[in-house]
Amino acid sequence: MKVVPVEHKSAAEHVRSQLIELIESRHFAVDDRLPSEADLAQSFGVSRSVIREALHSLNALGLTKSYAGKGTFVAATRVQSQLLIGRYLPAQLNEVRRHLEVPAARLAAERRTQEDIDGLAALVEEFDKSDDPADRIKIDALFHIAIASATGNPLFSRLVEDLRAVLQDQALAVSVSPGRAAQARAEHRAIFEAIRDGDAEMADLAMRRHLAAVVATSTSLTDG
Repeated sequence: MKVVPVEHKSAAEHVRSQLIELIESRHFAVDDRLPSEADLAQSFGVSRSVIREALHSLNALGLTKSYAGKGTFVAATRVQSQLLIGRYLPAQLNEVRRHLEVPAARLAAERRTQEDIDGLAALVEEFDKSDDPADRIKIDALFHIAIASATGNPLFSRLVEDLRAVLQDQALAVSVSPGRAAQARAEHRAIFEAIRDGDAEMADLAMRRHLAAVVATSTSLTDG
């Protein structure tokens, strides 16, 4: 197997891209077992944690499946948009979220209570401390639902909560995308601070930026 060692910075992104290329070029066929984490780490010249992050991303894209004690196997040879986020394209999901969650953020900044602020602050801190993609997805959902709740209109909460079920595939793929966690932390904090400060304009802008980053990451994942 021919690979190109990479620098530590953005290493997982480079590893992911090269593994996708190896799979799409049929170097690894469907049902083939990928080399172990230790072997991949040695081949790429990176740590096993970097390899693990890249493999999480491949699993989320549907290209591979990992089995405890058995390893990671190729499940498909090409990334499909439908595979990535179910029946909906990133732009379609973003359009709905933009018209629901942006005004919710604005209203939350205008109507939030101290209890709302405290709850959002706790979720931001919890998200910052989490290194597990599955946990971050749960916390992210609670964060967006809490913003909707802070509007004081129960329909916002219900609609955002229902929307999260549709977003699960996208949320997993985005969550394990290399570098995305750090960006999401900063975006969440910006939204929270605007709501805490009662700045409706900034809450609107911060949520728009957050959603745009999500759809950009979702779209880029299908590019390999």
